[in-house]
Amino acid sequence: MYNKQRTPVPNQFLAIIGFISTSLVLGCLVYSYLLLQELNTDTVNPIEVCKKINSLKTPEYSAHVILSATLVLRGWWIVGILNFPFIFYNFSQWYEGKHILESTKVFSILSQELRIIKAKASFFILIILYYLWEWIGWVPPKYVKMGKGYNVMKNIQVSH
Repeated sequence: MYNKQRTPVPNQFLAIIGFISTSLVLGCLVYSYLLLQELNTDTVNPIEVCKKINSLKTPEYSAHVILSATLVLRGWWIVGILNFPFIFYNFSQWYEGKHILESTKVFSILSQELRIIKAKASFFILIILYYLWEWIGWVPPKYVKMGKGYNVMKNIQVSH
């Protein structure tokens, strides 16, 4: 990966925003999944579960849009573009009003919602793994002097 500055926004700031938005989306998905699993076992009230999940939809959708914009601004085109089908799906759900769970219909769409949440969570876990892969494979730019920052480890010699 090249650490080339592509926007006036610093790469480090974009990386932090990307990590926070990914964590927020993944947290919303995991919490929704746990609530729906409890509903599947019939241990909670469906009205309360629907109210909690519906309150998570707006932060999840907005964090997902912020994440995609951050990835595209950072120059990670492939991962940013791979987010667009999910964004389009979220937008179509929002536009048609299908994003709101109703307590009377939640049991009929429970398995479908669980599959969707699993697919989204798997995708965001892959994004986190991509972050780690890029972070591990990062090569410092030539303007960083030896002995400063990430180049410190290159100066350490191990004797046998």
